[in-house]
Amino acid sequence: MQKTIVTVILLSAAVVLNSVSITLDESIEIAEENNKELLAEKNSVQAAEWGRYNAFSNFLPRANLNTSVVRIDDDTYQQAQEMVKIPVFGPDDMPTGDYVPFSAGAMMNGVHKTTYRNSITVQQPVFTGGKILLGYQLASLASQRAKNVVENKKNELSFQVTSTYLNILKLQELRELSENSLRSTTAKLQQVKDKYDAGLAKRSDVLQWQVKLQNDRTAFNEIDSNLQIVLSMWKNLLGTDQLYYPEKINVTDWQEEMEFFADLKGDEKDSYLDEVLAKVEKFNPTLKMLDVNESMMQKNYTMKKGNFLPSINLQFTYEIEDDDKLDFSGRDSWNLAAIVSLPLFSGGSNYTELKQAQHELRQTRYNIEYARENLFVGAKQAILALTNKAEEIDNNRKALEFAQENHQIINSLFDQDMVTNVELMDAEVMMFSSQMNLTASYYDFIEGLYELYKFTNNQEDR
Repeated sequence: MQKTIVTVILLSAAVVLNSVSITLDESIEIAEENNKELLAEKNSVQAAEWGRYNAFSNFLPRANLNTSVVRIDDDTYQQAQEMVKIPVFGPDDMPTGDYVPFSAGAMMNGVHKTTYRNSITVQQPVFTGGKILLGYQLASLASQRAKNVVENKKNELSFQVTSTYLNILKLQELRELSENSLRSTTAKLQQVKDKYDAGLAKRSDVLQWQVKLQNDRTAFNEIDSNLQIVLSMWKNLLGTDQLYYPEKINVTDWQEEMEFFADLKGDEKDSYLDEVLAKVEKFNPTLKMLDVNESMMQKNYTMKKGNFLPSINLQFTYEIEDDDKLDFSGRDSWNLAAIVSLPLFSGGSNYTELKQAQHELRQTRYNIEYARENLFVGAKQAILALTNKAEEIDNNRKALEFAQENHQIINSLFDQDMVTNVELMDAEVMMFSSQMNLTASYYDFIEGLYELYKFTNNQEDR
């Protein structure tokens, strides 16, 4: 048993030596640099930016170099080269007896068995029912939405790191308190055993302390297991193989905030709530993202209306050569065409797409309204929870003072054999439970404060 304890101590010492202690701000910075989920979202921003560049390219003309090689069969070539005689008619519309030689090849400035054609075509859209402009605006909004998603993910990640950071510290302190309770129980058990050996205590007293010792060991192991689980989550959040431990904090540094929320009553609470909700409306990244979604759906709906409008395109074609040799020295020509296309009937797809976009817009607006209400409710709950936790800290602090005084009195009386074993045990449990409750309430309040910051996402509040 002693060998196992020594091994555990040595392993713990090795872990501590290989670990690095970091502050909360440093842990958030490390997570923002290495968290894989956030890195994936950052790449989506780059993809959306390139999508915006691609949408802008639709404003620009398209130029193509076209090359074709056409070879006709022998029979067709021979027929094109054959000469025919066309009679000549006089003023009286009667044949004069003269003939003019004619061939299809000569009429077409020569027919080549193999013809090489090279041309440059330039197309420029002039009006497409607003699709190009709206497409670019949609791509720009998609880029903005991707940035808002990253901002929202950073906000969520910051809170997750903070919550895990505080939970690790809380569990470490609870483990230390549990270890103190275990140590105290062990000492009390030995004290009762000595009294039992001296005939001053009953066997049941010894058994009661032995039961408490086993329960304390179970509680300690449970806290330690939870700590290891949270440390694994912490490592995944930071996204690094380096083992980091949160640097200890002084929970009394938040005393001013605790007093503020403990004293928040009546009109002051309503005024503070209105102030927080205004910040949620202004700074919350989720709301920003939802607003962009609504704008995108509105643009999409407008784009579907453009399906009913005509489109106008210009096309310039310059034929470099049309010859039987690929030497770019043949006949050249050019033409300019203006093409107007008006949709008349498309099987009803224009109308169905418009109605689909209309209902998607309505769906988005309802979702946004519902999400906004949920965010406001969440912010209200966070404020109410903070006021309750602030009062809970004050109550737990007073309870601990009473429990410590009671424990001191009962200990003194127990040494004088003036109280029972059960009374001492109850005082022991009450004191350590009060210590754990106070420690937990401190960290729960600080975590609740950062949860409120998550709703406002305002750096000035932090």
